[in-house]
Amino acid sequence: MSKKHLGLPLAAAILLVGWFMPPLEGLSHEGIVGLAVMFAMVAMMLCETLPMGVAGLLALVVAALLGITQISTAFSGFGTTTVIFAMAVFSLTAIVMKSDLAIRLTGFLVRVAGKDSKRLVLAFMAAGGLLSAVMNDSATLVLFLGFADTVLVNAGHVKGKSNLAKCLYLGSAFAIFMGGMATPAGASINVLALGLVEQATGLTIPFLAWMAVAAPVAIVMIPVIWLVIVRVFPPEPIDGESLDVLSKKAASLGALTVEERKTLLFLIGVPVLWVVGSWVTALNVTTVSVIALALMCAPGIRLLTFDEFQREVPWNIVIMIGAVISLGNVVGATGGIAFLANAFLSSGVMELGLFATFWLIVAAVYFMHSYVPVGPAFATILIPPLMAYCTSAGYSPAIPAILLAAILSGNMLVPINPGLALSYRDNVYSFSDAFKAGIIPVFILITLLAAWVPFAVSLTGVPC
Repeated sequence: MSKKHLGLPLAAAILLVGWFMPPLEGLSHEGIVGLAVMFAMVAMMLCETLPMGVAGLLALVVAALLGITQISTAFSGFGTTTVIFAMAVFSLTAIVMKSDLAIRLTGFLVRVAGKDSKRLVLAFMAAGGLLSAVMNDSATLVLFLGFADTVLVNAGHVKGKSNLAKCLYLGSAFAIFMGGMATPAGASINVLALGLVEQATGLTIPFLAWMAVAAPVAIVMIPVIWLVIVRVFPPEPIDGESLDVLSKKAASLGALTVEERKTLLFLIGVPVLWVVGSWVTALNVTTVSVIALALMCAPGIRLLTFDEFQREVPWNIVIMIGAVISLGNVVGATGGIAFLANAFLSSGVMELGLFATFWLIVAAVYFMHSYVPVGPAFATILIPPLMAYCTSAGYSPAIPAILLAAILSGNMLVPINPGLALSYRDNVYSFSDAFKAGIIPVFILITLLAAWVPFAVSLTGVPC
C-alpha cells in the first residue's frame, strides 16, 4: 500500500481508539474524541490522503457526527477575519505576476551588482526577501527563479555545473523564506498562527508588532545565509557583456506604464496602511486587504479581474486555515487543549528556562518538519498547548505562535518541503548541496529565534 492509501485506515483506527478509550483524569470522553478527530486529520495530512483543506472539512463533519459539536457551529472558524485576510492578501501576488515589473527588477539587480557575482547573489536575496514579506513565498520564489534563469542563460552558465546557479537558486529560496516570516502577510502559516492566537485569546497581533518581533531576525539572517552560501559554493564571475544584454532588455521597456505605476502604488501603499493599522484600529489587515482588492477590480483602476484573482488564491490553503481554526474551537471547548498543555507542563521540559525550552522545541520541530513537511499539522498540534502554557506562566501567547510560524513557513535543509522543492529542478543542486548550505544558517536561526522572540514580544507587549 502506498502512503496515501494508509491515511484513511490510520485515521479510522485513531477515531476508534478515541471513541472506546475511557475518560482520563482531567479529560472527558468528549475531550478524548476531540483530540482523536484532530490527530485523525493530522494523519490524513501526513499521508497526503486528501488535500489539506478537504481533510480539515471532513474532520469537522466527523466531529459533528460523533456528537462532540453541533454541525451549525462546527464551521465557526470560517467566520473569522483571518480567513478573509488569507484570501484577499493574494491580490498583491496577482497584480505583480501579471506586470512587467519583474523584468525591470532583474535589470535593476544586475545594474546594482555589476560584474561581482557574489554581490549579485546578495542583491537577489535581499530583493526576494523584501518582496516575499508582502507576497506569497511560492509565487515570489517562482518569480525569482525566472530571474535567475535569465541571468544564467545570458551569462552562459550551465545548470548542474555552475556554482552561481546553486547560489542563486538556494540563496533566493532561503532569503524568501526569511522574508516570509517577517510580516503576517508573508506566509500562509503566519495567517494560521494569527487565527490561532485570536481564537485562544480573542486578541490580535498588530501588523507592526509582528514585524518588530520577526523582521529583525529575517534582516540578520539574509546576510548570514549569503556569507555561508558563497563560501560553500564560490560563484563564478560574470561576463560584462552578458550583463549589458540583461540591462538593455529591461531598459527597452521604457518608462513605467500607467498599470505598473498603479501596481507599485498598491505594493507600497497596502503595507504602509497595515503598519498604520497598529495605531488606527479601523485599518486592520483584513479591512485594508479587502478594500485594496475592491479597488484593484474597480472601474478606472482595473488592475485585476476576479478570474485573475481567484487563479492566484491557493484555495486549499484558505480552506485549511478555516478548518484548523474551527477544529481548534472544538478541541478547546471539549478540554483537549488544556489537557495537552498540562501534560506538556508536567513533562519537565519547561523547567529548563525560557531560552532552553524554546530552543529545544524549535530545533525539534524544525528537524521533524524538514522530513515531514506538514506545517499546518504541526501548528495545529503545538501552538494551542504552548499558548496555554505561556498564558499560565505569565508570558504572551504570541511567543509560540510567532516562533513556530517562523520555522514552519520554509525549510533550508532538504528540498522535501513544498517551498524549497520548487527550486529543486534541472539538477541545479543536490540534496547534499542544500544540506551543506543550510545546516549552519539553521542553527543560527534557531538560536536567534529562541533568544530574540520572547524578549521582543515582552518589549512590544503583544498581543494587545
